[in-house]
Amino acid sequence: MLPAPSKACSLGGRRQSGFTLIEVMISAVILSIGVLGIAGVLMMSKVYQHESIQRTLAVELADGIFERIRRNPAGVTGYDTGLQAPLGNASIADEPDPDCRGTSCDATQLASHDLWDWEQLLDGASATVTEGEETINTVGLRNVRACIDFTADAGRVNTGIVDVVIQWQGLKETSDAVAANGVVCGEAGDEDATWRQLIVSSYVIDETEL
Repeated sequence: MLPAPSKACSLGGRRQSGFTLIEVMISAVILSIGVLGIAGVLMMSKVYQHESIQRTLAVELADGIFERIRRNPAGVTGYDTGLQAPLGNASIADEPDPDCRGTSCDATQLASHDLWDWEQLLDGASATVTEGEETINTVGLRNVRACIDFTADAGRVNTGIVDVVIQWQGLKETSDAVAANGVVCGEAGDEDATWRQLIVSSYVIDETEL
Protein backbone atom coordinates (compact mmCIF):
# COMPACT_ATOMS: atom_id res chain seq x y z
CA MET A 1 0.00 0.00 0.00
CA LEU A 2 1.09 3.51 -0.77
CA PRO A 3 1.62 5.76 2.20
CA ALA A 4 -1.03 8.45 2.77
CA PRO A 5 0.03 11.89 1.56
CA SER A 6 1.32 14.16 4.21
CA LYS A 7 -0.57 17.33 5.25
CA ALA A 8 2.12 19.46 3.67
CA CYS A 9 1.76 17.66 0.36
CA SER A 10 -2.00 17.96 0.52
CA LEU A 11 -1.87 21.74 1.02
CA GLY A 12 0.68 22.12 -1.73
CA GLY A 13 -1.53 20.27 -4.19
CA ARG A 14 -4.54 22.56 -3.71
CA ARG A 15 -5.33 25.11 -6.46
CA GLN A 16 -5.81 28.71 -5.46
CA SER A 17 -8.94 30.52 -6.75
CA GLY A 18 -9.65 34.25 -7.35
CA PHE A 19 -8.56 37.07 -9.71
CA THR A 20 -5.08 38.25 -10.46
CA LEU A 21 -4.21 41.94 -10.46
CA ILE A 22 -4.01 41.97 -14.28
CA GLU A 23 -7.51 40.52 -14.60
CA VAL A 24 -8.89 43.15 -12.22
CA MET A 25 -7.21 45.95 -14.19
CA ILE A 26 -8.57 44.65 -17.51
CA SER A 27 -12.08 44.44 -16.04
CA ALA A 28 -11.80 48.01 -14.73
CA VAL A 29 -10.73 49.29 -18.18
CA ILE A 30 -13.65 47.51 -19.90
CA LEU A 31 -16.10 48.87 -17.32
CA SER A 32 -14.72 52.41 -17.75
CA ILE A 33 -15.17 52.24 -21.53
CA GLY A 34 -18.77 51.12 -21.06
CA VAL A 35 -19.52 53.92 -18.58
CA LEU A 36 -17.98 56.53 -20.91
CA GLY A 37 -20.09 55.21 -23.78
CA ILE A 38 -23.28 55.50 -21.75
CA ALA A 39 -22.32 59.03 -20.65
CA GLY A 40 -21.76 60.01 -24.29
CA VAL A 41 -25.16 58.68 -25.30
CA LEU A 42 -26.86 60.58 -22.46
CA MET A 43 -25.06 63.78 -23.46
CA MET A 44 -26.14 63.46 -27.09
CA SER A 45 -29.68 62.74 -25.97
CA LYS A 46 -29.70 65.97 -23.95
CA VAL A 47 -28.42 67.95 -26.95
CA TYR A 48 -31.09 66.59 -29.29
CA GLN A 49 -33.77 67.12 -26.66
CA HIS A 50 -32.70 70.75 -26.30
CA GLU A 51 -32.74 71.24 -30.09
CA SER A 52 -36.24 69.76 -30.32
CA ILE A 53 -37.55 71.96 -27.51
CA GLN A 54 -36.07 75.07 -29.14
CA ARG A 55 -37.70 74.34 -32.51
CA THR A 56 -41.06 73.58 -30.87
CA LEU A 57 -40.82 76.87 -28.98
CA ALA A 58 -40.07 78.74 -32.21
CA VAL A 59 -43.19 77.28 -33.85
CA GLU A 60 -45.33 78.25 -30.85
CA LEU A 61 -43.92 81.79 -30.89
CA ALA A 62 -44.64 82.16 -34.61
CA ASP A 63 -48.21 80.97 -34.09
CA GLY A 64 -48.58 83.37 -31.18
CA ILE A 65 -47.68 86.50 -33.15
CA PHE A 66 -49.95 85.43 -36.00
CA GLU A 67 -52.87 85.23 -33.55
CA ARG A 68 -52.08 88.73 -32.31
CA ILE A 69 -51.99 90.07 -35.88
CA ARG A 70 -55.27 88.36 -36.81
CA ARG A 71 -56.93 90.00 -33.78
CA ASN A 72 -55.64 93.38 -34.92
CA PRO A 73 -55.63 93.37 -38.75
CA ALA A 74 -56.06 97.14 -38.91
CA GLY A 75 -52.64 97.50 -37.31
CA VAL A 76 -50.82 94.90 -39.42
CA THR A 77 -48.36 97.43 -40.81
CA GLY A 78 -47.33 98.23 -37.24
CA TYR A 79 -46.08 94.66 -36.84
CA ASP A 80 -43.88 94.89 -39.95
CA THR A 81 -40.27 95.07 -38.81
CA GLY A 82 -38.81 94.17 -42.20
CA LEU A 83 -35.83 91.83 -42.54
CA GLN A 84 -33.17 94.30 -41.42
CA ALA A 85 -34.53 95.31 -38.02
CA PRO A 86 -34.91 92.09 -36.03
CA LEU A 87 -36.51 91.74 -32.65
CA GLY A 88 -34.76 89.82 -29.89
CA ASN A 89 -32.12 90.39 -27.22
CA ALA A 90 -34.13 93.28 -25.73
CA SER A 91 -34.13 95.41 -28.88
CA ILE A 92 -37.20 97.22 -27.46
CA ALA A 93 -35.80 98.69 -24.26
CA ASP A 94 -38.97 99.82 -22.50
CA GLU A 95 -42.58 98.72 -22.45
CA PRO A 96 -44.65 101.00 -24.71
CA ASP A 97 -47.09 103.40 -23.11
CA PRO A 98 -50.06 102.81 -22.89
CA ASP A 99 -49.70 99.15 -21.90
CA CYS A 100 -53.02 98.18 -23.60
CA ARG A 101 -54.08 96.07 -20.61
CA GLY A 102 -56.13 98.41 -18.45
CA THR A 103 -56.04 101.19 -21.04
CA SER A 104 -57.72 101.39 -24.42
CA CYS A 105 -55.36 101.38 -27.39
CA ASP A 106 -55.79 102.07 -31.07
CA ALA A 107 -54.58 99.58 -33.70
CA THR A 108 -51.10 101.11 -33.94
CA GLN A 109 -50.58 101.28 -30.18
CA LEU A 110 -51.75 97.68 -29.78
CA ALA A 111 -49.31 96.52 -32.49
CA SER A 112 -46.46 98.35 -30.73
CA HIS A 113 -47.26 96.74 -27.38
CA ASP A 114 -47.74 93.30 -28.97
CA LEU A 115 -44.24 93.50 -30.46
CA TRP A 116 -42.73 94.36 -27.08
CA ASP A 117 -44.64 91.57 -25.36
CA TRP A 118 -43.67 89.08 -28.08
CA GLU A 119 -40.01 90.00 -27.76
CA GLN A 120 -40.22 89.29 -24.04
CA LEU A 121 -41.37 85.77 -24.96
CA LEU A 122 -38.63 85.40 -27.57
CA ASP A 123 -35.99 86.34 -25.01
CA GLY A 124 -37.56 84.27 -22.23
CA ALA A 125 -37.70 87.30 -19.96
CA SER A 126 -40.43 85.73 -17.82
CA ALA A 127 -37.87 83.49 -16.09
CA THR A 128 -34.54 85.03 -15.09
CA VAL A 129 -31.68 84.51 -12.68
CA THR A 130 -29.32 87.16 -11.35
CA GLU A 131 -25.56 86.61 -11.34
CA GLY A 132 -23.85 89.58 -9.78
CA GLU A 133 -25.24 92.62 -11.57
CA GLU A 134 -26.26 90.65 -14.66
CA THR A 135 -29.77 89.31 -15.27
CA ILE A 136 -29.83 86.16 -17.38
CA ASN A 137 -32.90 84.75 -19.12
CA THR A 138 -33.25 81.03 -18.42
CA VAL A 139 -35.87 80.20 -21.06
CA GLY A 140 -36.54 81.43 -24.58
CA LEU A 141 -34.51 80.92 -27.72
CA ARG A 142 -30.71 81.11 -27.69
CA ASN A 143 -29.32 84.27 -29.36
CA VAL A 144 -32.71 84.78 -31.00
CA ARG A 145 -33.61 87.29 -33.68
CA ALA A 146 -37.03 87.53 -35.32
CA CYS A 147 -38.43 89.51 -38.23
CA ILE A 148 -41.96 90.13 -39.47
CA ASP A 149 -42.44 91.07 -43.11
CA PHE A 150 -45.83 92.13 -44.48
CA THR A 151 -46.65 92.36 -48.20
CA ALA A 152 -50.04 93.91 -48.93
CA ASP A 153 -52.21 92.74 -51.82
CA ALA A 154 -52.58 95.10 -54.76
CA GLY A 155 -55.13 97.76 -53.91
CA ARG A 156 -55.24 96.75 -50.22
CA VAL A 157 -53.55 98.21 -47.16
CA ASN A 158 -54.05 95.68 -44.37
CA THR A 159 -54.71 92.49 -46.34
CA GLY A 160 -51.88 90.34 -47.60
CA ILE A 161 -49.08 87.90 -46.77
CA VAL A 162 -47.25 88.00 -43.44
CA ASP A 163 -43.91 86.19 -43.18
CA VAL A 164 -42.48 85.49 -39.72
CA VAL A 165 -38.78 84.60 -39.67
CA ILE A 166 -37.26 83.33 -36.43
CA GLN A 167 -33.58 82.49 -36.19
CA TRP A 168 -31.67 81.17 -33.19
CA GLN A 169 -28.41 79.44 -32.42
CA GLY A 170 -28.35 75.70 -31.85
CA LEU A 171 -25.74 73.64 -30.05
CA LYS A 172 -24.39 71.67 -33.01
CA GLU A 173 -23.82 72.20 -36.71
CA THR A 174 -26.55 70.72 -38.91
CA SER A 175 -27.37 70.50 -42.60
CA ASP A 176 -30.65 72.41 -42.13
CA ALA A 177 -28.99 75.54 -40.75
CA VAL A 178 -29.52 78.98 -42.31
CA ALA A 179 -28.75 78.43 -45.98
CA ALA A 180 -26.19 80.60 -47.76
CA ASN A 181 -27.95 83.34 -49.71
CA GLY A 182 -31.24 82.29 -48.12
CA VAL A 183 -33.74 84.34 -46.16
CA VAL A 184 -32.03 86.03 -43.24
CA CYS A 185 -33.17 88.25 -40.41
CA GLY A 186 -30.68 90.95 -39.54
CA GLU A 187 -27.06 89.79 -39.76
CA ALA A 188 -26.75 86.66 -41.86
CA GLY A 189 -24.30 84.35 -40.12
CA ASP A 190 -24.34 82.09 -43.19
CA GLU A 191 -20.90 80.76 -42.34
CA ASP A 192 -22.12 79.38 -39.01
CA ALA A 193 -23.93 76.06 -39.45
CA THR A 194 -25.28 76.20 -35.88
CA TRP A 195 -27.84 78.83 -36.83
CA ARG A 196 -31.40 77.52 -37.09
CA GLN A 197 -34.21 79.16 -39.02
CA LEU A 198 -37.99 78.90 -39.05
CA ILE A 199 -40.09 80.70 -41.67
CA VAL A 200 -43.88 80.68 -41.35
CA SER A 201 -46.23 82.48 -43.75
CA SER A 202 -49.92 83.26 -43.39
CA TYR A 203 -52.56 85.30 -45.17
CA VAL A 204 -54.11 88.07 -43.08
CA ILE A 205 -57.44 89.64 -44.02
CA ASP A 206 -58.82 92.95 -42.86
CA GLU A 207 -62.58 92.45 -43.33
CA THR A 208 -63.16 96.19 -43.68
CA GLU A 209 -61.30 96.04 -46.99
CA LEU A 210 -63.46 93.30 -48.51
